[in-house]
Amino acid sequence: MPGGGLTAIGLAGLVTSYSGIAHTFIDGMHALTGLLFMFGLIIIAAGLLEGGISTSNRSKATVLAIISISLGFGTFATTMTENSTLPLFIGLLIMIAIPSIVISYMAMKIPTYAKPVGVIFVLAFGTGIGLYMAFGFVGPDPYLVASEVIEIEEVIEEAIPEGPLFMISILAGSAEQGAPDYEPDEAVVSKGHIIEWMNDDAVSHTATSSVDFGETFDTGLLNGGDSYKLDTNKLDLGTYEYMCIVHPWMISTIIIQEPTE
Repeated sequence: MPGGGLTAIGLAGLVTSYSGIAHTFIDGMHALTGLLFMFGLIIIAAGLLEGGISTSNRSKATVLAIISISLGFGTFATTMTENSTLPLFIGLLIMIAIPSIVISYMAMKIPTYAKPVGVIFVLAFGTGIGLYMAFGFVGPDPYLVASEVIEIEEVIEEAIPEGPLFMISILAGSAEQGAPDYEPDEAVVSKGHIIEWMNDDAVSHTATSSVDFGETFDTGLLNGGDSYKLDTNKLDLGTYEYMCIVHPWMISTIIIQEPTE
């Protein structure tokens, strides 16, 4: 039960932090809840090996909660993310989970077969990795290899926006939590102006839209003395909260209003 509880809490925290609900504390929350999740899995594995699978209603409810969170987070991750390493991560989890489940079951039900089954998995993985590396060094005959098509990449230069400037300063010393960060903290800008963030601090900062983690606008990493311009013609009227990814306690807003003479 403690293992199931820690696993469920850890998964819930990971979903909360990565979904954007708690973006202000993402650096601390995802690390802490990830640690709880790992400890929970270790305790669950130890409990299964020692006492077998529990059939109580509490255990069933905990397992249902863990499966629901896992499926929900997994569906979101596989459908909404553009991370190219996600399939590799899923494959590694499956590669670890399958032999772990089989060996744990053998150790619990048929302990005499646990060792040979483990040896079989080790040999299978070793053979697979060895063959993969061997075929990487020994390629097919040239006539089996398709001719390489050379693609010419078109370099598109980003146009620098022009128009009346609205300056926002990233203040010196803003990296310290609680210190003044952006000036003005609430910027009211007429549509058509060019917002320019200037980093007047010696530490690197960003100005990144909070709700969608930079899809609306993102200055990227600005070193001391660097600046970034944003054309407000690309934004709708309304309020936009933004933050510094490096220092997530630095939060400010810009309000885009109708242009005035």
